Amino acid sequence: MILAAFPRGPVFAVRHVLAIVISLLGPPAAEAANIELKHVDGATALVVVEGDLELGDIEIFRSRVAPLSKATVAFRSDGGSLLAGIRIGMLIRVKNFTTVVPDAAQCASACAVAWLGGAHRFLGVGSKVGFHAAYVQKAGATTESGPGNAVLGAYLDQIGLPEDAIVYITQAAPNSMKWLNMEEAAQHGIEVALLPPPDAPPPLDSSVIATQEPPVTSLAGRATGLVVSLAARWSEPNAETLRALDDFYVDKVFYHGKVTPRQAVLLEKRRFAERWPQRSYKIRPHSITASCNAAAEACRVQGIMERELANPVTNTKSHDVATFDYSLTRNGEALKISAETSSVSKLPDPSDGSNPLTSVQRGLERLLAQVSRIRQVVPGAPDGQAKPNASGPR
Repeated sequence: MILAAFPRGPVFAVRHVLAIVISLLGPPAAEAANIELKHVDGATALVVVEGDLELGDIEIFRSRVAPLSKATVAFRSDGGSLLAGIRIGMLIRVKNFTTVVPDAAQCASACAVAWLGGAHRFLGVGSKVGFHAAYVQKAGATTESGPGNAVLGAYLDQIGLPEDAIVYITQAAPNSMKWLNMEEAAQHGIEVALLPPPDAPPPLDSSVIATQEPPVTSLAGRATGLVVSLAARWSEPNAETLRALDDFYVDKVFYHGKVTPRQAVLLEKRRFAERWPQRSYKIRPHSITASCNAAAEACRVQGIMERELANPVTNTKSHDVATFDYSLTRNGEALKISAETSSVSKLPDPSDGSNPLTSVQRGLERLLAQVSRIRQVVPGAPDGQAKPNASGPR
């Protein structure tokens, strides 16, 4: 399980706020969203959003959060209007708010789109976040909406999600749901952290350190620095890379679930380097996290890395994203890698004309204008009430 690298303080602060959320949430709202400013503690506010998102909720949400400088937005909703989810998500991102789905709560479709707007995103114990493609309803039938997906893709790009994440979020059919899990979140570049259980005490500095930018003199800082240095080495020519690798590993490594001699690990690394002699390794900003046991002088470092690989001889290229998980222990005077595992997901080639995201590049403004013209009257709705075609499920 990979956790995004959020500072320890905000994680437990959000857990404290979440305890208040749980006590205040009643039964799920049956109709339009209920948006309330539930709690203010010093400079931090709590905004609770329950029920289906409607277009009118955009201005209600805007008015509620306008005076706030810091806030956590808690969601529980089965969906609603996609456009409402996008606009609320953008408001959250502009305000740099944190988003959370409380313990055992569900946030799906348009709600999940709004939740993604959080500068920091959290999931409570047993909570669920679900995605699917945008859709329209015509003559009682549900059909995937190309313009709606394009608008959604443009929004996801604006809030900084990679293309792989955009494909992942929109790949489920309108009548199904893709439920997010932590492993897939890491693989596709969606930064999210699990909140600790309600009764979990904050970790002590003397035993566990988890931080975005640990001081280089700390155990976590040294461990993080070693992993960053390893990525830098892999971006160098083969001669420099292979010469340096021997210093990174202990004699026997728990390598991808199997105890493996260091020389066997290095041989596999050499074969990979010879297959891909040109490499660029980039650790995603804010994705790396280090958890250390000071008494045992051991650390676990996790994160997400983008790799661009090429072989000029065979004229082959590859672009992928890897989640990495290293265990490091003291070996003599230095930290060395004692365990390593990773998972790799190939990214689409931007030059490929079949890339499903090419339509996103038409421009957000033009697409929004297009979608705004595609409306239908919902049968039985009072006064010809209109709904946007690119809406999520009820």
